[in-house]
Amino acid sequence: MRLEDLAHRLDSAADELAGASTTLSLIDPGSRALGADGPGALGSSARDLHRLLATALTARGAEAAAHGARLAETAHALRQVASGYRAAEEDSRRAP
Repeated sequence: MRLEDLAHRLDSAADELAGASTTLSLIDPGSRALGADGPGALGSSARDLHRLLATALTARGAEAAAHGARLAETAHALRQVASGYRAAEEDSRRAP
């Protein structure tokens, strides 16, 4: 596998993670789905559960976005390395 191919695959993975970070924020079913509109201790527990769920989804979305950004940076670095290798090969061919 060439470095450019690997960089392309990393970019694809970065895009997937960026998409996942957005999707995670959209899958929150809302507090009513967990029974948070109910009375008493059960409703209170459901509201607490929903807060935990929303916090976890937000955190996982942020993590996915951060990992995606790191993969994109790695892909960029690989492209720079590949360019450097190509330049070195061209220079070595021209050398007497």
